[in-house]
Amino acid sequence: MLKYFKFWGNDVIEFYCHPDYHDVIPEPKPAIKYIPDWFKVIPPIDRERRDNFNDFAMNAKKCLPMIDAMSLGFTIPLCGDLHVKTDEDITEIKVHNPPAIKLAEFHDVRQVGGASYPGYPAHPIKFINHWIIKTAPGWSTLFIPPINHVRTNFTCFGGLVDTDAYPKEVNFPGIWHTGNFDSIVPAGTPLVTAIPIKRNMFNKKIKIRKITTEEFKKIGIISKTQNTRHHVYTKELREKR
Repeated sequence: MLKYFKFWGNDVIEFYCHPDYHDVIPEPKPAIKYIPDWFKVIPPIDRERRDNFNDFAMNAKKCLPMIDAMSLGFTIPLCGDLHVKTDEDITEIKVHNPPAIKLAEFHDVRQVGGASYPGYPAHPIKFINHWIIKTAPGWSTLFIPPINHVRTNFTCFGGLVDTDAYPKEVNFPGIWHTGNFDSIVPAGTPLVTAIPIKRNMFNKKIKIRKITTEEFKKIGIISKTQNTRHHVYTKELREKR
């Protein structure tokens, strides 16, 4: 299966899998399709609070910086139903893969520092990814835990792969958080978000300086504007996605 996604107007990333899994395993989707449940249930406005314009106060549901962050990239889901069992203090983790596909195994805890590893003495779980990620020349892929998915049983570690030169499956190790777990982690559970990154797009040497007079003046203008008009960032400063 081959899936192309348009990104900044160019074909820079694609996902494909073995023919045996065509139309079988859940597909990667734009991250906006995986907004966390806790965020979905927040009411857009709070009718018991008022803002500086005496309008009903907005909640996080209306926070475009949060929504823009959670919309960035493409989320890769778990490819099948995986049974996981842990003891009370998560010193032992067991997985049972389904008959037709391998979904998880473990890294040796010594690979992540042994006793200094936050999940010690349990071994880090490694989710097997059956999607190949390929990017255009000069583009890498940043793999991070899905943004603002905080109520989860596990967290995959972040990683950066030059997927233009390595069009091969990338697996996702992580740490398990939930004790006394004895259940199925369902197919489609978000594992990581893949974000295409243009290599060498900025100088890694950080620039630190004091604010200029013109910049200070600009901040003052923005602040005054915010005190005269509603939703200045949303309506006037933010570039539409």
